[in-house]
Amino acid sequence: MRIGIDARFLGPEGTGVGRYVEKLLEQLQEIDHENKYVVFLRKSNYYLFQPRNPNFAKVLADARWYSLKEQLLMPLKINQVRVDLMHFPHFNISIFSSKPFVVTIHDLTKNEYYGASSTTRVLPVYYLKHKVYEGVISLAVNRSRKIIVPTNFTKQKLMTSFDVAEDKIRVTYEAADKVFAEWGRKAVSEGKVRQILYKYGLTRPYLVYVGNAYPYKNLDRLLEALKLMDPKVKLINPCTRSSFYDRLAERVKVLGLKNRVILPGFVPDEDLAVLYKAAEAYVFPSLSEGFGIPMLESFAVGLPVVASNASCLPEVGADAALYFDPCSPTDMAEKIQKVISDKDLRREMVEKGLKRAAEFSWRKMAEETLRVYNEALK
Repeated sequence: MRIGIDARFLGPEGTGVGRYVEKLLEQLQEIDHENKYVVFLRKSNYYLFQPRNPNFAKVLADARWYSLKEQLLMPLKINQVRVDLMHFPHFNISIFSSKPFVVTIHDLTKNEYYGASSTTRVLPVYYLKHKVYEGVISLAVNRSRKIIVPTNFTKQKLMTSFDVAEDKIRVTYEAADKVFAEWGRKAVSEGKVRQILYKYGLTRPYLVYVGNAYPYKNLDRLLEALKLMDPKVKLINPCTRSSFYDRLAERVKVLGLKNRVILPGFVPDEDLAVLYKAAEAYVFPSLSEGFGIPMLESFAVGLPVVASNASCLPEVGADAALYFDPCSPTDMAEKIQKVISDKDLRREMVEKGLKRAAEFSWRKMAEETLRVYNEALK
């Protein structure tokens, strides 16, 4: 097969989808020496991917995702390189391309949470874009040969929302990067911890949440829960800055939490692993997720996770996390405090978390994805 992979999300700017693409390419190069791959990249990430497998080639397709240009340029590029199958790692397929394709649908959050509170754009522009999204994702679901999803939760949502046949959907679980497992296996010196905490203006005790500040992430209630807790407890939220991040910073000021909430922007994995190691708990308050990689990252380094009982999080965390009602700041605060103060509970959660993280791997995800490619072209 000659397989095309749309890797324009590759890199930190592509956030979770970017990480997914990175790991998929990394592992496919390790396991597949038979098929040929064409990897489509933008100028901004063209040199982030350096093929190690001679069966992988790069093609420049310099169009930003969700743009009109991508819909005009990608079909031309796809036809030029003559792929047998395309893999679009997000719903923004090339609607004018006639090539067979598989698509990864990470979540259906945009279907559930949309409206004035979900945007910083002018409302007419936002609603127009949402209509375009609805049309494109519908085409992606209906025209694809196979659909890849990260959890059974998303699979069920997809089947209900779009009336998709079950045998068209394949679940390929994601994983934590190996750097977190490596940090989980080794001791970190107090000097190293102090160096990282000083770098980010942080003191113990503190909680960690990693991710953007979209409304469905439920961070307003997390801030309310923080106000109910011991004022010594802080929160750090590493994330690439955005307009929602600025909105969160303003909310922090309004609630009088400026000295307790640290918003450092992007944090590299090596620093993040140390921040995990020295934290009291990882808090995952989200109302909707497609998978939840930070949960597995926390498990892998030995950090207890306190999470929302909504969406896919109980599926990913199983019995290794402690769950709360995401609509109740009081319940959230009580569960977090319980994990901080109960040493026996912490020890049990750390052991379960390490075992749970070990059940997931990017290699397994890539192997299952390769099977999907074969099924799609049968």
